[in-house]
Amino acid sequence: MAIGRVARAHGLKGELRVETFFDGSDALDEVDELWLSRQAEGAEGAQRHSVEWARAVPKAYLVKLEGVAERDGAEALKGATVWVERAALPPTDDSEYYLVDLIGARVVGPEGEIGTVVEIASHPSVDAVVIRTADGKRLEQPLIDDWIARVSVAEKLIELSTLDGLIV
Repeated sequence: MAIGRVARAHGLKGELRVETFFDGSDALDEVDELWLSRQAEGAEGAQRHSVEWARAVPKAYLVKLEGVAERDGAEALKGATVWVERAALPPTDDSEYYLVDLIGARVVGPEGEIGTVVEIASHPSVDAVVIRTADGKRLEQPLIDDWIARVSVAEKLIELSTLDGLIV
């Protein structure tokens, strides 16, 4: 599961500044290893790294990986997508889901099919799903209870109760 991106090197000893995709994510507190990939859409070809330590800082994590001992090595990882195994994260209950689980979900509204979730957008006040329509347009739907009738991760489906929140 993609949880963030390497923003830059931090310091001289090979530490990385990792910005998580979702504010408040504590995923890096939970894992002993992660994968880094140049592809944002999939973890194919990702390189496995053991985590020496990770600590939260405002709006990011500082992460030290085994085998990355100097700034140049950390700089070479800038821009990589950070992936973790789903099994390493705490389980959710029936009323919860990880936002990344919504990627690939069909989105339907009161009048029918709208499109497919292609990414998550995290804004300061709300998270939103980015939807690609059949004709290639990109729309955003804030994840606000008043506009969402139902979310089913098992069915990969988001049902909207209204189109009022849909941003064209």
